[in-house]
Amino acid sequence: AAADEDPAARPARRIVLVGPMGAGKTTVGRALAAVTGLPFVDSDELFTQVHGPIPEFFAEHGEAAFRAEEARVIGHVLGRPAPCVLSCGGGAVLHPGPRRALAGPDSDVVYLAVGEEEALRRVGGGAGRPVLAGDPAGTWRRILAEREGLYREVADLVLDTTGLTAAEAAWRIVGDAHRPRRSESHP
Repeated sequence: AAADEDPAARPARRIVLVGPMGAGKTTVGRALAAVTGLPFVDSDELFTQVHGPIPEFFAEHGEAAFRAEEARVIGHVLGRPAPCVLSCGGGAVLHPGPRRALAGPDSDVVYLAVGEEEALRRVGGGAGRPVLAGDPAGTWRRILAEREGLYREVADLVLDTTGLTAAEAAWRIVGDAHRPRRSESHP
């Protein structure tokens, strides 16, 4: 890097995406990785590599065990010095461990918000998402209501992805990389 380069203009060492099902965390994460040149890491994919399919783990061990293991996976990624774009599972913010880790100075956390109709379209109306079985729209609304405050609590930036392509969302995030982070603007 040039000696006169503004350090605030460089992307964060880590960009972490949080938000509900259908917000585009994985899709936008891959686009963001392509734009920034950072490797892409999906916490759900890492969990699956270590523990097998999430629905089976959830059914066998319960939600508390799942959240604890999910927190361990996210903590492992955030505890490494390697820069990356990290997509977190929608419920990762429910466990205090990831919330504490996300508050650290080495990550820019982006809450990807999305409108209900678009989220449900993106997740195929809930097909393949056991948690949405029965009443996809009602369940999605309830889950968002439980988690939205936590998404906002950890976020340095909120971006509504409704109507945006993954590339458009990625470029908006990169364009906002110069903004002060939560830790810099809220002592």
